[in-house]
Amino acid sequence: MLDTESQFKKFASQVSTLCSHISVQHDDKGPYIFALGLKETHTLQMRKINKEYVLELWYGATPDDEFIASVPSYMEINEAFFAAKTWLEKDAERSQIKQ
Repeated sequence: MLDTESQFKKFASQVSTLCSHISVQHDDKGPYIFALGLKETHTLQMRKINKEYVLELWYGATPDDEFIASVPSYMEINEAFFAAKTWLEKDAERSQIKQ
């Protein structure tokens, strides 16, 4: 079984085509995913807190109008990954419409 950081890195590589930037970073609370959608309107951070996987789903085109749209949490990592991918796909859909 992979540790949290390894699982985050694997997920990051799997959804990299949906992102203008995605990385696994570290702070004093441990590893977390930071991702910007293709249009950089849908942004997220994901980390494990205790036994839950918590997402901060951000929306906004600029730092001035960006806000936290939702902070869902999941007991299962695959559910959190699905929600994160769905959020990032929103920018990919917008990207295809405007082309």
